[in-house]
Amino acid sequence: MIEGYLHPLYAQSFSNIGTPIFLPKSKGWLIKRRIPGTDHFDAMGPYPLFFCENWENLLDDFSALINDLVSISVVVEPLSAPAPPQLKLAFDFVKDYKTHYLLDLSKPIESAVSKNTRRNARRALRDLEVITDIAPNIALDEWDQLYKCLIEHHHINDLRKFSRQAFEKQIAIPKTHFFKVLYQDSIVNGLLFYLQNGVAYSHLSASTPKGYKLSASYAAKWTAINSLSEKVKFINFGGGQSSNKTELSGLDLFKEGWSNQTGQSYFCGIVLNVDKYAKITAMKGKSNSTWFPAYREGEFS
Repeated sequence: MIEGYLHPLYAQSFSNIGTPIFLPKSKGWLIKRRIPGTDHFDAMGPYPLFFCENWENLLDDFSALINDLVSISVVVEPLSAPAPPQLKLAFDFVKDYKTHYLLDLSKPIESAVSKNTRRNARRALRDLEVITDIAPNIALDEWDQLYKCLIEHHHINDLRKFSRQAFEKQIAIPKTHFFKVLYQDSIVNGLLFYLQNGVAYSHLSASTPKGYKLSASYAAKWTAINSLSEKVKFINFGGGQSSNKTELSGLDLFKEGWSNQTGQSYFCGIVLNVDKYAKITAMKGKSNSTWFPAYREGEFS
């Protein structure tokens, strides 16, 4: 069974951005996008992570797209992707991106999760109830309304601003788990996980203002860990925000409390048509940019 981010429904959930492209040899997905102000296209991996089944065949798939795409950019995560030397066989560059916070479930949960985190979770669970819904039994209205709270709270206006139509596809993917937190019968927090090849990926989480006050995210994660520990070997809580490992952000510290190891994700890119890339970059005045692709610098600012 095709699961999680590898499922075609996930690629299709980005139809508002571009056209899904299936890579037949490596068995992954890209999103083909028109480059603004031109008749040309490039491709990105689905947000937040790109996966494929046969990494050794990526370059063959990319080579078949030379006449269709100017460039390709993806982010790969530490548990599924090969090491940088193998990635560099398919990409022009492979750069450190984000630290991912991982929980190895072969270790006892009580010792893996920090003492303060466990205390906060148990305190939150005194007043909260957590219910687990599994696809296809996830209510679209419940999750969509909850996520709108996140969009408003963080003023999200980029790739994370998923539409109701996108979520309709995402929550239909087999084995998707929705841990929803209730306070007095009202939803105040929710957490979506994808299960894929022995790993549970924390896909998205959202909270109402009341949920923040009640530390409902602790209740959701603690329940999720105990539930998923019987189904997977690892949990990937996703990347942090800090580039400086000695000065962790609040998000990094929160995720660190749930994890017992870390891994490195990588941002990878390849230029398929050098001439077109150079011309488009020059046309947009981005020739000195360190962004990739340079012609898209500032697109979401």
